[in-house]
Amino acid sequence: MSGKETSLIVVTTPTMPGYEITKVLGTVHGMTVRTRGVGGKIIAGIEGVFGGEVTSYTSECEKARKESLKRLIDNATKMGANAIIGADFETSDILQGSATVFAAWGTAVIIKPAKKTE
Repeated sequence: MSGKETSLIVVTTPTMPGYEITKVLGTVHGMTVRTRGVGGKIIAGIEGVFGGEVTSYTSECEKARKESLKRLIDNATKMGANAIIGADFETSDILQGSATVFAAWGTAVIIKPAKKTE
């Protein structure tokens, strides 16, 4: 995160054990679009000849996933959230397969620690 560091919890579940959701702020997303450069296609082609993982794409996909997650968190923070529930990721090819959309989404919420019952 840039600037002021924010502590925001992101989970894929609809609830968070030990926390109470006090307010639902709404849906939130983060996305990035990546093109496949000529250099990456050449390296992928060479790796494809030998089989196995296409490491050049794996590295770019990991960067794009992190970027979409960062944008998801940034957008939720702008909404005033301190957590995101139901987070999920999706990828889609566009422009006849020459670019890929990496999207992250969830529900921005405000949470507080649940009261302990004894």
